[in-house]
Amino acid sequence: MKIRKRINGIILFAGTIVVSSIFITAYYRHNIVKKEIVQAAVVEGNIKQEAIDNSAQSNVSLTESINEELKLDKNAYDAGPIQDFISKNIKINDGKKIVFLTFDDGPSTTVTPKVLEVLKKNDIKATFFIVGKELEKDPRAKQILLDTYKQGNSIGNHTYTHIYNNLYPGGKVDADKFMAELDKNNDAIREVLGQDFRSRIVRFPGGHMSWKGVDETDKRFYDRGYKYIDWNGLVGDAEGKPKSKEQLLERYRQTFKNQQKLVLLMHDTYGKENTAEVLPEIIADLKNKGYEFKTLK
Repeated sequence: MKIRKRINGIILFAGTIVVSSIFITAYYRHNIVKKEIVQAAVVEGNIKQEAIDNSAQSNVSLTESINEELKLDKNAYDAGPIQDFISKNIKINDGKKIVFLTFDDGPSTTVTPKVLEVLKKNDIKATFFIVGKELEKDPRAKQILLDTYKQGNSIGNHTYTHIYNNLYPGGKVDADKFMAELDKNNDAIREVLGQDFRSRIVRFPGGHMSWKGVDETDKRFYDRGYKYIDWNGLVGDAEGKPKSKEQLLERYRQTFKNQQKLVLLMHDTYGKENTAEVLPEIIADLKNKGYEFKTLK
């Protein structure tokens, strides 16, 4: 009997130790997991805050850089008010008639040099929205981009691929893909113009006004200091079939409405030779109408 009682006591004691161990282990595991969750939340919060801080710093830094350029470059004009004027119809009451000649989809080895020659001959500057993949098509394209920049023209970002289905699946902007393409394009442009080069002007392929779901992209643009530039005049060189010089001139006349601030859409990519040919007549017409020629920064 004594032996049985002793055995029962040992079993009870051992059971108590086992149960206690289970509770202690569970307690520590709970606290460890809880601590890990808290630590993860802190880390995630720090990462998010760091991203916000970096974004804000990027915005401030880019804005300061551009503001300095605006002071030094007599041909440059602040892109911010132009974005708001074109997209929100917020008037600019400075009484000045200003035209911004803009060229998309280059550089090309066939058309861009002709455009540059016309601009140089007329002693005016323009804004070129660059597609990064075009820099890989021909070794000369990089030199043409450098020439464009050195001539005093403004350089903007037109995404790396310009592929609608990638940027706008289902007609809606994919903000992650769009921003990734801007970054890749920035890298491609900096390889040519130098790592210190910075630009805040962006043109959406097809135009910002053409797509759904722009709110997220607009927010990221604001965070990073970007300005998107649509247009309120064009020559129609990307509309349908290739057009003759006379047809391009007529389309320009159709969209010209005496806008005090005219953003004229043209293209300097392959197959747009007639755009370069009609450019002198458009420039002459705008000069006769009393317009100043500026670039967007």
